[in-house]
Amino acid sequence: MKHFLLKLISFLVPFFILIFSSIFIPPTPRVTKSYIFGKIKKDSLLKNVPPPRIIFIGGSNLSFGINSKLIKDSLGLNPINTGIAGNIGLIFMLDNTLPYIQSGDIVIVSPEYDHFFDRYAYGSEELLRTILDVSHDEWRMLKKEQYVNIFPYFIKYAVSKIMPSEYFNVKEVALYGVNSFNEYGDVNKHWKMEKPSLPFSTGISGQFNYSVVDELWKFRDKVVQKNAILFIAYPGIQASSFENSKTQIMQVASELKKKGFSLLGSPERYMMPESLVFDTAYHLTENGANYRTNLFIEDLKELINLK
Repeated sequence: MKHFLLKLISFLVPFFILIFSSIFIPPTPRVTKSYIFGKIKKDSLLKNVPPPRIIFIGGSNLSFGINSKLIKDSLGLNPINTGIAGNIGLIFMLDNTLPYIQSGDIVIVSPEYDHFFDRYAYGSEELLRTILDVSHDEWRMLKKEQYVNIFPYFIKYAVSKIMPSEYFNVKEVALYGVNSFNEYGDVNKHWKMEKPSLPFSTGISGQFNYSVVDELWKFRDKVVQKNAILFIAYPGIQASSFENSKTQIMQVASELKKKGFSLLGSPERYMMPESLVFDTAYHLTENGANYRTNLFIEDLKELINLK
């Protein structure tokens, strides 16, 4: 037994040294070409875009779902689309954006509905890679719930650092790469591509997470303290996926209204016909992005004095 334990220890010690030392290995070429590195550009927009500004916070329902130029031309505001991927988690999106908010900003939070259920809002592998590969100093802003969520991905992350496929013959994926985002932070390269087969309808499962609503309200208070204004916008979502999750979606809307948020439109208004959906339930075609953006412009004009 003693001999077995010594062998086990002699194996485990080098293994754990490798695992933890992976933190200090630079990001692999595959990762540096991925969409999470788009955060550098989006943080730069938050720092450098002049007022008057409108800032969008959410996942890929924003990066693949709005036409910021339409917003700029219609509202006379300088748009900043911070959307990257929902799996980064809404809590990190809020905390990352808050330091950049300026007096007079209009802040639009448009989370995917999934963020309000179970632990989705606390992030997953994409969040782990963001704090270890993209923004090393931002691990300090993570909450306990986020650490719990990302810990199971650590070994997978560490092993990837020594995989040859991460270093050789790496090509950037056109729609999901670091250069996918335009000058406003939108993804629009797919607008001229052939529409793929209609994505399968999805549904939301799990328990409603009331803590996410509380975190949103805390964020709203901090935005107000900065002399900015916050609205919640509903994501554009595939009609069939909407119907599959209508009960959950209506619960989200009810809890947000009950809390007292300023809401733009209604969930039903942003239910997207199948013809306007691209490759996932939240990703829209050019016509879809334009349609959703025009709805958003109408709803925002109803609530604030914009020409």
